[in-house]
Amino acid sequence: MEEKYGISTKQFMREELKEKFKSSPNFFITNYKGLDALQLDTLRKELNKSASKYFVVKNSIVKRVFDELDMKEFSQFIKGEVGIGFIGDVVGASKIFVQLSKKHPSFKLNCAFLDGNREGADRIKHLATLPPKEVLMALALLYMKSPITGFVGVLKNLLRNFVYAINEIKNKKEEK
Repeated sequence: MEEKYGISTKQFMREELKEKFKSSPNFFITNYKGLDALQLDTLRKELNKSASKYFVVKNSIVKRVFDELDMKEFSQFIKGEVGIGFIGDVVGASKIFVQLSKKHPSFKLNCAFLDGNREGADRIKHLATLPPKEVLMALALLYMKSPITGFVGVLKNLLRNFVYAINEIKNKKEEK
C-alpha cells in the first residue's frame, strides 16, 4: 500500500533536519512571532552573508528530531513560532539576530548550541558585541608580533649604543 503524502513529507523533513543538526555544530533557536514573510526573507538574506541558514520548522518535527539525536534538553525551547538558524560565522550571525530582536521586540532568541555547549540569550548578545573575525585575527597577530618587535628594538638599541661608544672612544683618541 502506498504511503500517504503527508507522512512521507514529514519523514523527509525530519531526515533533512537531522542532517542539518549533524552537519552544523552551531545553531540558534528563535521565536519569530510578529515577523512577516518579507522580514523573514530579509533575515535569511542577511544570514547568507555570514554562511548561515534560517529555517522555520514545525514544532512536532523538531521535538522528534531532538529525541532521535539525544538532544532532549532543547525541546523545552520549542514553543510558539520556532525558527532555527544553522550558523557558520557565530559572531556575524549573533549580530544579525540581536539587531533584529532590537528592531522587533517580539522576535526572541531562545538559546544557542555553540561548540558543544548550550548558551542562553545573554551569551548571544555578548557575542554580538565582539569585533568582526578579521579584526580579531589582526589583533591576535599584533599581540603575537609585539614580543618579536620589542626584541628587535632592544637589539637595535644595543647596536646603536655600541656604535656610540666606539665613536666616543675614537673622538677621545683624536683629542689626545
